[in-house]
Amino acid sequence: MPVFKSRSWTKQATGKLVWFHRWLGVVTCLVFALWFASGAVLLFKPFPSLSRIEQLRLQAPIDLAAVTVTPRAASNAAGRPITALRLVQRGGSPAYIATTDAGTIAIDARSGRQLGDLGPAAVATSGTATAGATMSALFTYDQWVVHNRFDPLRPFYRLDEADDARTSLYVSARTGELVQRTNASDRGWNWVGAVLHWAYFTPLRSSFTAWDRTIWIVSFVALMVAVAGTILGIVRMMAARRQRTPSLTFYRMRWMRWHHLLGLFASAFVLSWMLSGWLSMDHGRLFSRGQPTAAQAIRYAGARLSASLPASVPAALPTGTGEVDFSMVGGRCLIGVWQQDGTVVNYDADYAPVAPAVVRRLIGDAVMRAFSGATNVSVEPIDASATYASAEGWPRTALRVALAGEGQPDVYVDGVDGRLLTVMGNSRASYAWIYYALHTFNFPGLTTRPVLRQTLVLIPMVFGFLFSITGVVLGVQRIRKSF
Repeated sequence: MPVFKSRSWTKQATGKLVWFHRWLGVVTCLVFALWFASGAVLLFKPFPSLSRIEQLRLQAPIDLAAVTVTPRAASNAAGRPITALRLVQRGGSPAYIATTDAGTIAIDARSGRQLGDLGPAAVATSGTATAGATMSALFTYDQWVVHNRFDPLRPFYRLDEADDARTSLYVSARTGELVQRTNASDRGWNWVGAVLHWAYFTPLRSSFTAWDRTIWIVSFVALMVAVAGTILGIVRMMAARRQRTPSLTFYRMRWMRWHHLLGLFASAFVLSWMLSGWLSMDHGRLFSRGQPTAAQAIRYAGARLSASLPASVPAALPTGTGEVDFSMVGGRCLIGVWQQDGTVVNYDADYAPVAPAVVRRLIGDAVMRAFSGATNVSVEPIDASATYASAEGWPRTALRVALAGEGQPDVYVDGVDGRLLTVMGNSRASYAWIYYALHTFNFPGLTTRPVLRQTLVLIPMVFGFLFSITGVVLGVQRIRKSF
Protein backbone atom coordinates (compact mmCIF):
# COMPACT_ATOMS: atom_id res chain seq x y z
CA MET A 1 0.00 0.00 0.00
CA PRO A 2 1.46 3.43 -0.94
CA VAL A 3 2.47 5.64 1.98
CA PHE A 4 -0.08 8.36 1.16
CA LYS A 5 -2.92 5.81 1.04
CA SER A 6 -1.80 4.29 4.34
CA ARG A 7 -1.76 7.72 5.96
CA SER A 8 -5.17 8.54 4.50
CA TRP A 9 -6.65 5.30 5.82
CA THR A 10 -5.11 5.89 9.26
CA LYS A 11 -6.50 9.43 9.32
CA GLN A 12 -9.98 8.20 8.40
CA ALA A 13 -9.90 5.43 11.01
CA THR A 14 -8.71 7.86 13.66
CA GLY A 15 -11.45 10.30 12.73
CA LYS A 16 -14.13 7.64 13.09
CA LEU A 17 -12.65 6.56 16.41
CA VAL A 18 -12.71 10.18 17.61
CA TRP A 19 -16.37 10.51 16.62
CA PHE A 20 -17.28 7.25 18.34
CA HIS A 21 -15.41 8.10 21.55
CA ARG A 22 -16.65 11.68 21.64
CA TRP A 23 -20.37 11.07 21.20
CA LEU A 24 -20.70 7.72 22.93
CA GLY A 25 -18.55 9.23 25.67
CA VAL A 26 -21.08 12.04 26.05
CA VAL A 27 -23.75 9.41 26.64
CA THR A 28 -21.73 7.21 29.01
CA CYS A 29 -19.44 9.64 30.88
CA LEU A 30 -21.91 10.09 33.73
CA VAL A 31 -22.39 6.30 33.90
CA PHE A 32 -18.62 5.90 34.34
CA ALA A 33 -18.55 8.44 37.18
CA LEU A 34 -21.53 6.87 38.95
CA TRP A 35 -20.05 3.38 38.62
CA PHE A 36 -16.76 4.44 40.21
CA ALA A 37 -18.44 6.42 43.00
CA SER A 38 -21.00 3.72 43.83
CA GLY A 39 -18.32 1.03 43.58
CA ALA A 40 -16.34 2.82 46.28
CA VAL A 41 -19.40 2.81 48.55
CA LEU A 42 -20.12 -0.83 47.75
CA LEU A 43 -16.57 -1.69 48.78
CA PHE A 44 -17.49 -0.87 52.39
CA LYS A 45 -21.28 -1.36 52.45
CA PRO A 46 -22.62 -4.48 50.68
CA PHE A 47 -26.24 -5.07 49.79
CA PRO A 48 -28.33 -6.05 52.86
CA SER A 49 -28.66 -9.76 53.52
CA LEU A 50 -29.76 -12.05 56.30
CA SER A 51 -27.40 -14.89 57.19
CA ARG A 52 -28.67 -18.41 57.76
CA ILE A 53 -27.66 -18.23 61.42
CA GLU A 54 -29.52 -14.95 61.99
CA GLN A 55 -32.56 -16.29 60.17
CA LEU A 56 -32.68 -19.36 62.41
CA ARG A 57 -32.10 -17.28 65.54
CA LEU A 58 -34.95 -14.90 64.80
CA GLN A 59 -37.47 -17.55 63.78
CA ALA A 60 -39.50 -19.78 66.11
CA PRO A 61 -38.32 -23.42 66.41
CA ILE A 62 -40.38 -26.17 64.82
CA ASP A 63 -43.15 -27.62 66.96
CA LEU A 64 -42.07 -31.20 66.26
CA ALA A 65 -44.72 -32.65 68.56
CA ALA A 66 -47.41 -31.26 66.26
CA VAL A 67 -46.00 -32.97 63.13
CA THR A 68 -48.21 -35.89 62.11
CA VAL A 69 -47.53 -36.04 58.37
CA THR A 70 -44.48 -37.96 57.16
CA PRO A 71 -42.06 -36.41 54.65
CA ARG A 72 -43.06 -39.02 52.04
CA ALA A 73 -46.74 -38.20 52.52
CA ALA A 74 -45.95 -34.50 52.19
CA SER A 75 -44.15 -35.18 48.92
CA ASN A 76 -47.22 -37.01 47.60
CA ALA A 77 -49.44 -34.16 48.75
CA ALA A 78 -47.49 -31.75 46.55
CA GLY A 79 -49.20 -33.39 43.58
CA ARG A 80 -46.15 -33.19 41.30
CA PRO A 81 -42.45 -34.24 41.37
CA ILE A 82 -40.41 -32.37 43.95
CA THR A 83 -36.75 -31.37 43.78
CA ALA A 84 -36.35 -30.27 47.41
CA LEU A 85 -38.24 -30.54 50.69
CA ARG A 86 -37.89 -28.68 53.99
CA LEU A 87 -39.73 -28.67 57.31
CA VAL A 88 -40.11 -25.27 58.99
CA GLN A 89 -42.32 -23.46 61.47
CA ARG A 90 -44.78 -21.48 59.35
CA GLY A 91 -47.13 -18.95 60.89
CA GLY A 92 -47.27 -20.67 64.26
CA SER A 93 -47.52 -24.26 63.00
CA PRO A 94 -45.16 -26.75 61.29
CA ALA A 95 -45.23 -27.06 57.49
CA TYR A 96 -43.30 -28.76 54.73
CA ILE A 97 -41.96 -26.52 51.94
CA ALA A 98 -41.74 -28.40 48.64
CA THR A 99 -39.85 -27.11 45.61
CA THR A 100 -41.37 -28.19 42.29
CA ASP A 101 -41.10 -27.21 38.65
CA ALA A 102 -44.27 -25.17 39.14
CA GLY A 103 -42.91 -23.23 42.11
CA THR A 104 -42.93 -23.49 45.89
CA ILE A 105 -45.75 -25.34 47.64
CA ALA A 106 -46.46 -25.24 51.39
CA ILE A 107 -48.01 -28.37 52.96
CA ASP A 108 -49.50 -28.51 56.44
CA ALA A 109 -47.42 -30.94 58.54
CA ARG A 110 -50.50 -31.70 60.67
CA SER A 111 -53.11 -32.42 57.99
CA GLY A 112 -51.16 -32.91 54.76
CA ARG A 113 -53.21 -30.39 52.81
CA GLN A 114 -51.70 -27.72 50.58
CA LEU A 115 -51.65 -24.24 52.11
CA GLY A 116 -52.25 -20.85 50.57
CA ASP A 117 -50.25 -17.73 51.36
CA LEU A 118 -50.20 -16.65 54.99
CA GLY A 119 -52.53 -13.90 56.11
CA PRO A 120 -51.49 -10.90 58.27
CA ALA A 121 -52.91 -12.46 61.45
CA ALA A 122 -50.77 -15.61 61.07
CA VAL A 123 -47.62 -13.55 60.51
CA ALA A 124 -48.41 -11.29 63.47
CA THR A 125 -48.71 -14.27 65.84
CA SER A 126 -45.67 -16.18 64.50
CA GLY A 127 -43.28 -14.53 66.95
CA THR A 128 -41.06 -13.01 64.25
CA ALA A 129 -41.82 -9.36 65.03
CA THR A 130 -41.42 -7.57 68.34
CA ALA A 131 -44.14 -5.62 70.11
CA GLY A 132 -44.91 -2.32 68.43
CA ALA A 133 -43.91 -3.43 64.93
CA THR A 134 -46.18 -2.37 62.07
CA MET A 135 -47.00 -4.65 59.17
CA SER A 136 -47.30 -3.70 55.51
CA ALA A 137 -49.92 -4.98 53.12
CA LEU A 138 -49.02 -8.02 51.03
CA PHE A 139 -46.65 -7.12 48.18
CA THR A 140 -44.54 -8.87 45.56
CA TYR A 141 -41.53 -6.59 45.02
CA ASP A 142 -39.76 -3.79 46.76
CA GLN A 143 -36.24 -2.41 46.62
CA TRP A 144 -34.69 -4.83 49.13
CA VAL A 145 -36.17 -8.12 47.89
CA VAL A 146 -35.82 -7.41 44.18
CA HIS A 147 -33.21 -10.10 43.44
CA ASN A 148 -34.47 -13.15 41.54
CA ARG A 149 -33.27 -15.48 44.33
CA PHE A 150 -36.34 -14.27 46.24
CA ASP A 151 -38.71 -15.37 43.46
CA PRO A 152 -39.69 -18.75 45.04
CA LEU A 153 -40.59 -16.89 48.25
CA ARG A 154 -42.90 -14.18 46.90
CA PRO A 155 -45.12 -12.46 48.03
CA PHE A 156 -43.96 -10.79 51.26
CA TYR A 157 -44.98 -8.85 54.32
CA ARG A 158 -42.67 -6.17 55.70
CA LEU A 159 -42.49 -5.72 59.47
CA ASP A 160 -41.21 -2.29 60.50
CA GLU A 161 -39.76 -2.48 63.99
CA ALA A 162 -40.14 0.36 66.49
CA ASP A 163 -36.41 0.68 67.18
CA ASP A 164 -33.83 3.45 66.75
CA ALA A 165 -32.24 1.69 63.75
CA ARG A 166 -35.60 1.61 61.90
CA THR A 167 -35.24 -2.08 61.21
CA SER A 168 -37.44 -3.76 58.60
CA LEU A 169 -37.98 -7.52 58.47
CA TYR A 170 -39.33 -9.34 55.41
CA VAL A 171 -41.44 -12.46 55.86
CA SER A 172 -42.39 -14.74 52.98
CA ALA A 173 -46.13 -15.26 52.80
CA ARG A 174 -45.44 -18.45 50.83
CA THR A 175 -43.14 -20.18 53.33
CA GLY A 176 -43.52 -18.10 56.49
CA GLU A 177 -39.74 -17.67 56.72
CA LEU A 178 -37.86 -14.52 57.59
CA VAL A 179 -35.85 -13.80 54.43
CA GLN A 180 -34.42 -10.27 54.65
CA ARG A 181 -33.52 -7.58 57.17
CA THR A 182 -32.56 -3.96 56.57
CA ASN A 183 -32.15 -0.81 58.63
CA ALA A 184 -32.12 2.89 57.81
CA SER A 185 -28.32 3.04 57.53
CA ASP A 186 -28.16 0.06 55.17
CA ARG A 187 -30.92 1.47 52.99
CA GLY A 188 -29.37 4.93 52.81
CA TRP A 189 -25.88 3.77 51.89
CA ASN A 190 -27.17 1.21 49.41
CA TRP A 191 -29.11 3.78 47.43
CA VAL A 192 -25.78 5.42 46.55
CA GLY A 193 -23.92 2.10 46.54
CA ALA A 194 -25.26 -1.28 45.43
CA VAL A 195 -28.57 -0.03 43.99
CA LEU A 196 -26.85 2.57 41.82
CA HIS A 197 -23.91 0.34 40.91
CA TRP A 198 -25.98 -2.67 39.84
CA ALA A 199 -29.00 -0.69 38.59
CA TYR A 200 -31.12 -2.50 41.18
CA PHE A 201 -34.09 -0.24 40.58
CA THR A 202 -37.28 -2.17 41.26
CA PRO A 203 -39.09 -1.55 37.93
CA LEU A 204 -36.04 -2.79 35.98
CA ARG A 205 -34.67 -5.47 38.31
CA SER A 206 -38.05 -7.13 38.82
CA SER A 207 -37.63 -8.52 35.29
CA PHE A 208 -34.37 -10.46 35.23
CA THR A 209 -34.35 -10.65 31.43
CA ALA A 210 -34.87 -6.91 30.96
CA TRP A 211 -32.29 -6.03 33.63
CA ASP A 212 -29.74 -8.56 32.36
CA ARG A 213 -29.91 -7.43 28.73
CA THR A 214 -29.98 -3.72 29.57
CA ILE A 215 -26.93 -3.78 31.83
CA TRP A 216 -25.05 -6.15 29.52
CA ILE A 217 -25.52 -3.80 26.55
CA VAL A 218 -24.80 -0.60 28.50
CA SER A 219 -21.63 -2.02 30.07
CA PHE A 220 -20.46 -3.35 26.68
CA VAL A 221 -20.91 0.09 25.09
CA ALA A 222 -19.05 1.64 28.01
CA LEU A 223 -16.23 -0.89 27.54
CA MET A 224 -15.96 -0.01 23.84
CA VAL A 225 -15.83 3.71 24.74
CA ALA A 226 -12.97 2.95 27.14
CA VAL A 227 -11.13 0.92 24.49
CA ALA A 228 -11.52 3.71 21.92
CA GLY A 229 -10.36 6.31 24.43
CA THR A 230 -7.30 4.28 25.36
CA ILE A 231 -6.28 3.88 21.71
CA LEU A 232 -6.77 7.59 21.03
CA GLY A 233 -4.93 8.52 24.21
CA ILE A 234 -1.89 6.51 23.15
CA VAL A 235 -2.02 7.90 19.59
CA ARG A 236 -2.18 11.48 20.91
CA MET A 237 0.63 10.83 23.37
CA MET A 238 2.87 9.44 20.62
CA ALA A 239 2.15 12.52 18.52
CA ALA A 240 3.02 14.74 21.48
CA ARG A 241 6.29 12.88 21.97
CA ARG A 242 7.26 13.65 18.37
CA GLN A 243 7.00 17.41 18.91
CA ARG A 244 10.04 19.63 19.04
CA THR A 245 9.59 19.71 22.81
CA PRO A 246 8.42 16.18 23.71
CA SER A 247 5.47 16.01 26.07
CA LEU A 248 2.80 13.57 27.21
CA THR A 249 0.03 15.69 25.72
CA PHE A 250 -0.27 18.62 23.35
CA TYR A 251 -3.71 19.69 24.59
CA ARG A 252 -3.88 23.21 26.02
CA MET A 253 -7.53 23.28 27.10
CA ARG A 254 -7.54 22.59 30.83
CA TRP A 255 -10.24 19.90 30.96
CA MET A 256 -9.08 18.19 27.79
CA ARG A 257 -5.51 18.17 29.08
CA TRP A 258 -6.56 16.63 32.41
CA HIS A 259 -8.76 14.09 30.62
CA HIS A 260 -5.84 12.98 28.46
CA LEU A 261 -3.27 12.83 31.26
CA LEU A 262 -5.54 11.10 33.77
CA GLY A 263 -6.65 8.70 31.03
CA LEU A 264 -3.06 7.71 30.31
CA PHE A 265 -2.47 6.76 33.93
CA ALA A 266 -5.93 5.35 34.69
CA SER A 267 -6.60 3.54 31.40
CA ALA A 268 -5.20 0.15 32.49
CA PHE A 269 -7.42 0.07 35.57
CA VAL A 270 -10.45 1.52 33.76
CA LEU A 271 -10.17 -1.07 30.99
CA SER A 272 -9.70 -4.01 33.35
CA TRP A 273 -12.50 -2.82 35.62
CA MET A 274 -14.91 -2.23 32.76
CA LEU A 275 -14.07 -5.61 31.19
CA SER A 276 -14.52 -7.49 34.45
CA GLY A 277 -17.68 -5.53 35.25
CA TRP A 278 -19.14 -6.39 31.87
CA LEU A 279 -18.26 -10.05 32.45
CA SER A 280 -20.17 -9.96 35.73
CA MET A 281 -23.24 -9.95 33.49
CA ASP A 282 -22.03 -12.90 31.41
CA HIS A 283 -24.56 -15.42 32.75
CA GLY A 284 -23.36 -18.16 30.43
CA ARG A 285 -22.90 -16.06 27.28
CA LEU A 286 -19.13 -16.56 26.97
CA PHE A 287 -18.17 -18.70 29.95
CA SER A 288 -19.63 -21.76 31.62
CA ARG A 289 -22.25 -21.15 34.29
CA GLY A 290 -20.64 -23.85 36.39
CA GLN A 291 -23.77 -25.98 36.67
CA PRO A 292 -24.04 -29.75 36.13
CA THR A 293 -26.00 -31.09 33.19
CA ALA A 294 -29.42 -32.60 33.87
CA ALA A 295 -27.97 -36.10 33.37
CA GLN A 296 -25.11 -35.41 35.80
CA ALA A 297 -27.55 -34.10 38.42
CA ILE A 298 -29.70 -37.22 38.07
CA ARG A 299 -26.72 -39.56 38.40
CA TYR A 300 -25.48 -37.59 41.41
CA ALA A 301 -28.82 -37.88 43.22
CA GLY A 302 -28.98 -41.60 42.41
CA ALA A 303 -32.75 -41.80 42.96
CA ARG A 304 -35.85 -39.63 43.09
CA LEU A 305 -36.19 -37.71 46.35
CA SER A 306 -39.89 -38.48 46.71
CA ALA A 307 -39.25 -42.24 46.63
CA SER A 308 -36.49 -42.13 49.26
CA LEU A 309 -37.99 -39.80 51.87
CA PRO A 310 -38.69 -41.16 55.37
CA ALA A 311 -42.03 -42.84 55.85
CA SER A 312 -42.12 -41.89 59.51
CA VAL A 313 -42.66 -38.62 61.39
CA PRO A 314 -39.49 -36.73 62.50
CA ALA A 315 -40.77 -36.26 66.06
CA ALA A 316 -37.64 -37.58 67.82
CA LEU A 317 -35.30 -34.85 66.54
CA PRO A 318 -33.66 -32.45 69.04
CA THR A 319 -35.79 -29.79 70.70
CA GLY A 320 -35.06 -26.32 69.33
CA THR A 321 -34.71 -27.48 65.74
CA GLY A 322 -35.15 -24.52 63.42
CA GLU A 323 -35.26 -26.27 60.05
CA VAL A 324 -35.06 -29.78 58.59
CA ASP A 325 -33.75 -30.25 55.03
CA PHE A 326 -34.23 -33.42 52.98
CA SER A 327 -31.88 -34.12 50.04
CA MET A 328 -30.62 -37.00 47.88
CA VAL A 329 -26.95 -37.94 47.47
CA GLY A 330 -25.89 -41.12 45.71
CA GLY A 331 -29.24 -42.82 46.17
CA ARG A 332 -29.37 -42.07 49.88
CA CYS A 333 -31.59 -39.57 51.69
CA LEU A 334 -29.71 -37.06 53.85
CA ILE A 335 -31.59 -35.12 56.51
CA GLY A 336 -29.92 -31.90 57.66
CA VAL A 337 -31.24 -30.80 61.05
CA TRP A 338 -30.47 -27.14 61.79
CA GLN A 339 -30.50 -25.77 65.32
CA GLN A 340 -31.23 -22.12 66.08
CA ASP A 341 -27.58 -21.45 66.89
CA GLY A 342 -26.60 -22.39 63.32
CA THR A 343 -25.22 -25.85 64.07
CA VAL A 344 -26.35 -28.73 61.89
CA VAL A 345 -26.32 -32.52 62.23
CA ASN A 346 -27.01 -34.98 59.42
CA TYR A 347 -29.35 -37.97 59.79
CA ASP A 348 -30.31 -40.80 57.47
CA ALA A 349 -33.83 -41.86 56.44
CA ASP A 350 -34.25 -43.69 59.76
CA TYR A 351 -33.29 -40.52 61.70
CA ALA A 352 -30.01 -42.06 62.83
CA PRO A 353 -27.08 -39.59 62.99
CA VAL A 354 -24.62 -39.73 60.09
CA ALA A 355 -20.98 -38.85 60.81
CA PRO A 356 -19.34 -36.09 58.71
CA ALA A 357 -16.79 -38.59 57.37
CA VAL A 358 -19.63 -40.77 56.05
CA VAL A 359 -21.24 -37.73 54.39
CA ARG A 360 -17.96 -36.89 52.66
CA ARG A 361 -17.52 -40.44 51.42
CA LEU A 362 -21.08 -40.47 50.15
CA ILE A 363 -20.54 -37.16 48.31
CA GLY A 364 -17.28 -38.38 46.75
CA ASP A 365 -18.88 -41.58 45.48
CA ALA A 366 -21.87 -39.69 44.09
CA VAL A 367 -19.65 -37.21 42.21
CA MET A 368 -17.62 -40.10 40.77
CA ARG A 369 -20.85 -41.64 39.52
CA ALA A 370 -22.11 -38.35 38.09
CA PHE A 371 -18.95 -37.44 36.14
CA SER A 372 -18.04 -40.47 34.10
CA GLY A 373 -14.41 -40.98 33.17
CA ALA A 374 -12.96 -40.09 36.56
CA THR A 375 -10.45 -42.60 37.88
CA ASN A 376 -10.20 -41.39 41.47
CA VAL A 377 -11.60 -38.77 43.82
CA SER A 378 -10.52 -36.76 46.87
CA VAL A 379 -12.81 -34.73 49.13
CA GLU A 380 -11.50 -31.92 51.31
CA PRO A 381 -12.75 -28.68 52.91
CA ILE A 382 -12.23 -25.41 51.07
CA ASP A 383 -10.43 -22.30 52.21
CA ALA A 384 -13.31 -19.86 52.72
CA SER A 385 -11.03 -16.94 51.76
CA ALA A 386 -9.89 -18.45 48.45
CA THR A 387 -10.64 -16.60 45.22
CA TYR A 388 -13.04 -19.25 43.95
CA ALA A 389 -14.97 -19.33 47.23
CA SER A 390 -15.30 -15.54 47.27
CA ALA A 391 -16.30 -15.39 43.61
CA GLU A 392 -18.99 -18.06 43.91
CA GLY A 393 -20.27 -17.13 47.38
CA TRP A 394 -20.02 -20.66 48.76
CA PRO A 395 -20.91 -21.40 52.39
CA ARG A 396 -18.13 -22.30 54.80
CA THR A 397 -19.42 -25.86 54.75
CA ALA A 398 -18.45 -26.28 51.07
CA LEU A 399 -16.23 -29.19 50.04
CA ARG A 400 -13.89 -29.53 47.07
CA VAL A 401 -14.27 -32.83 45.24
CA ALA A 402 -11.20 -33.24 43.02
CA LEU A 403 -11.63 -35.79 40.25
CA ALA A 404 -8.62 -37.57 38.75
CA GLY A 405 -8.67 -38.04 35.00
CA GLU A 406 -8.12 -36.07 31.82
CA GLY A 407 -10.42 -33.09 31.44
CA GLN A 408 -12.21 -33.68 34.75
CA PRO A 409 -13.42 -30.59 36.64
CA ASP A 410 -13.30 -29.90 40.34
CA VAL A 411 -16.78 -30.16 41.80
CA TYR A 412 -17.78 -28.09 44.81
CA VAL A 413 -20.53 -29.44 47.06
CA ASP A 414 -22.21 -28.23 50.25
CA GLY A 415 -20.94 -30.60 52.91
CA VAL A 416 -24.17 -30.28 54.92
CA ASP A 417 -26.91 -31.23 52.47
CA GLY A 418 -24.78 -32.52 49.58
CA ARG A 419 -26.11 -29.81 47.25
CA LEU A 420 -24.01 -29.36 44.10
CA LEU A 421 -22.65 -25.81 44.15
CA THR A 422 -20.29 -25.35 41.19
CA VAL A 423 -18.69 -27.46 38.49
CA MET A 424 -15.32 -25.73 38.25
CA GLY A 425 -14.05 -26.54 34.78
CA ASN A 426 -11.44 -24.46 32.97
CA SER A 427 -14.05 -22.05 31.62
CA ARG A 428 -15.61 -21.36 35.02
CA ALA A 429 -12.21 -21.08 36.71
CA SER A 430 -11.09 -18.52 34.11
CA TYR A 431 -14.30 -16.58 34.69
CA ALA A 432 -13.68 -16.43 38.44
CA TRP A 433 -10.26 -14.88 37.88
CA ILE A 434 -11.14 -12.55 35.00
CA TYR A 435 -14.37 -11.31 36.54
CA TYR A 436 -14.16 -11.52 40.31
CA ALA A 437 -10.46 -11.26 41.11
CA LEU A 438 -9.87 -8.55 38.51
CA HIS A 439 -12.92 -6.58 39.61
CA THR A 440 -12.52 -6.76 43.39
CA PHE A 441 -8.79 -7.50 43.84
CA ASN A 442 -9.61 -10.71 45.71
CA PHE A 443 -6.24 -12.18 44.87
CA PRO A 444 -4.36 -14.64 47.08
CA GLY A 445 -2.66 -12.66 49.83
CA LEU A 446 -5.31 -9.92 49.72
CA THR A 447 -8.46 -11.87 50.55
CA THR A 448 -7.28 -12.29 54.14
CA ARG A 449 -6.17 -8.64 54.40
CA PRO A 450 -9.38 -6.66 53.89
CA VAL A 451 -7.97 -3.25 54.83
CA LEU A 452 -5.04 -3.59 52.44
CA ARG A 453 -7.34 -4.87 49.67
CA GLN A 454 -9.83 -2.05 50.18
CA THR A 455 -7.02 0.51 50.03
CA LEU A 456 -5.57 -0.96 46.85
CA VAL A 457 -9.02 -0.93 45.24
CA LEU A 458 -9.97 2.53 46.48
CA ILE A 459 -6.91 4.36 45.13
CA PRO A 460 -7.48 3.50 41.44
CA MET A 461 -11.22 4.02 41.94
CA VAL A 462 -10.54 7.61 42.99
CA PHE A 463 -8.41 8.17 39.90
CA GLY A 464 -11.07 6.53 37.77
CA PHE A 465 -13.74 8.79 39.28
CA LEU A 466 -11.67 11.95 38.72
CA PHE A 467 -10.98 10.84 35.16
CA SER A 468 -14.70 10.28 34.62
CA ILE A 469 -15.53 13.73 36.00
CA THR A 470 -13.29 15.31 33.34
CA GLY A 471 -15.31 13.33 30.78
CA VAL A 472 -18.57 14.62 32.28
CA VAL A 473 -17.35 18.24 32.02
CA LEU A 474 -16.20 17.74 28.44
CA GLY A 475 -19.51 16.08 27.60
CA VAL A 476 -21.48 19.03 28.99
CA GLN A 477 -19.25 21.46 27.08
CA ARG A 478 -19.74 19.46 23.87
CA ILE A 479 -23.53 19.44 24.27
CA ARG A 480 -23.63 23.19 24.99
CA LYS A 481 -21.46 23.86 21.98
CA SER A 482 -23.63 21.70 19.73
CA PHE A 483 -26.82 23.48 20.71
